[in-house]
Amino acid sequence: MGRYKRQSSRHSWDEGNMKQAIVAVREKKMGWLLASKTFNVPFTTLRRRAAKVEGWKKDYMGGHKVTFNEDLEREIVQHLRNLESRFFGLTAKDVRSLAYQIAETKKIPHRFSSSKKMAGWDWLRGFRQRNPTISLRTPESTSAARASAFNREQIKKYFKKLAEVLDTYKFEPNDIWNVDESGFSTVPSRNSKIFATKGRKQVGILTSAERGQHFTVACCMNVIGTFVPPAIIFPRKNMKYELMDGAPTGSVGFAQENGWMNGEVFLKWMKHFIKFAKPTAEKKVLLLLDGHSSHKNLDVLLLAKESGVVMFCFPPHCTHRVQPLDVSFYGPLTTFYNQELNNWLRNHPGRTVTHFQVTNIFNEAYVKAATAKNAQNGYSATGIFPYNPDIFPDHMFAPAEVTNVPEREEHSINVTDDGDQSGSGEVGAGTSHEELPTDIDKDIMNISVEDILPLPVTTQTTRKVNKRRGKYGFLNSTPEIKAVKDLVAEKAAEALRKSAKAAKRRVLVEGDVQNKNEIPDKPLRRSGRAVQKHIVVGNEDTEESSEEDPFAGEDAENDVSCIYCNDLYSRSRSNELWVQCQECRQWCHAECAGAEKKFKTFICDICKA
Repeated sequence: MGRYKRQSSRHSWDEGNMKQAIVAVREKKMGWLLASKTFNVPFTTLRRRAAKVEGWKKDYMGGHKVTFNEDLEREIVQHLRNLESRFFGLTAKDVRSLAYQIAETKKIPHRFSSSKKMAGWDWLRGFRQRNPTISLRTPESTSAARASAFNREQIKKYFKKLAEVLDTYKFEPNDIWNVDESGFSTVPSRNSKIFATKGRKQVGILTSAERGQHFTVACCMNVIGTFVPPAIIFPRKNMKYELMDGAPTGSVGFAQENGWMNGEVFLKWMKHFIKFAKPTAEKKVLLLLDGHSSHKNLDVLLLAKESGVVMFCFPPHCTHRVQPLDVSFYGPLTTFYNQELNNWLRNHPGRTVTHFQVTNIFNEAYVKAATAKNAQNGYSATGIFPYNPDIFPDHMFAPAEVTNVPEREEHSINVTDDGDQSGSGEVGAGTSHEELPTDIDKDIMNISVEDILPLPVTTQTTRKVNKRRGKYGFLNSTPEIKAVKDLVAEKAAEALRKSAKAAKRRVLVEGDVQNKNEIPDKPLRRSGRAVQKHIVVGNEDTEESSEEDPFAGEDAENDVSCIYCNDLYSRSRSNELWVQCQECRQWCHAECAGAEKKFKTFICDICKA
């Protein structure tokens, strides 16, 4: 028989006494310390057991009572998330101001600053600690066009058209390609963080120039991770092949005056793509691309159709979500390129990066980013392969809901007292709870955070139809090619009309004037107000008169200019005198020519010389 006797006094208290102590504290009959001594239970254990009891509510934090309860803070967090999903997120200062408005509107006792009308930084710090599901982030700028264009209706139509193309041609994964262009510079677009002396206000890093020289890269990849050698476009008139030294293997270089993609350069790239992808009439390939004007060049569409390339265009302003290259490739590529630029400058002190070094630097970044994993992730994340029209979650469509007009239930507060406004965002700090009736107290408690700070919604009830909005879908089908041909013919006819109008105007100016004594005043219609000009060409004393301008309605590019100061006739001041030389028939200001208002004949200084 063992003789061991327990020496510790732990758990020597009675469970019944513990329950009685918890009840006494909950009913506020005594405090924690008194309850622990009265019922002979440990103080720390009493606090821990009480916190685990169902229905126990902890309404304090750090020794101070919190301003808002858990339910209200949960509502504030959800409202902040809704605003952020619509691209109208609040800053730290905005959240502090919102907290003050909520406390004032709902008549909650608070210790916020009445002069600044916002909560303090201590409250914000505690609010973030109590709600770890939100954090302070630096947002990425997104244009209003992208935010409104990426909506459920348009994405649904896009996936429907994509499914029709995939079902029609039964493409294999290695036959689905995506091409896109992106601009790069000899200066990093973004610098990585570096170690520096703590407390220093400015930390610098060396770059080649202030702005740098740009160039364009066109990359293309398929579903299985095969990449077409990139095309590099330099802002030059003539191509120097020394620029391609060290470029990625198989890549091609083009010269274009502004360094951007156009129809002529994209036609050359299409030939480069066909040579690499080897499409045929029996085994077609799918080329996904955005709606840039260079991609809809008529020669490109015809070449693609003849070669077995099915061109499919993404919806406008949606490529940041639906284009694989934008989703998974160009981000890592830009990061690696910026790193390689800094490495090159570090390894070559005293030198700067020009177009003759960028291909070698770009190659180092390209081989790191052009991986099969990145390509597969891009097609998977956009729902193209495997095909998944439900790939995008609901929060991605939230920014587009700002342009909709939803029917939202409004909470109305009927106040009968004079001076009170229903649903006001702020209530005077001097108003006490006792002065308000009970029914109004209930209405105040029913005010939601969204009533105080509503979600942004446009006031426009109908959307404007943009007739020039780009189409998307099957680009090089027969109807689309016919539409492009009609557009080209229409532009050619418009150019012909403009040239004929310019020729007619030259005949009027250079031809003989029937009335050589005087061409009367000409009302200027292009400026939006009637301005009379005195035009004198005769050889006798002239008198002012008014007559319709024979050049009225002409384009501004065909306007008359002074042979001395080159100022245009349409920009003349009121009652400004113009004269015409009798020899060369050119016009000028009388003031510039030094001519008087009454004279016999006028010959300009050029003809006199």
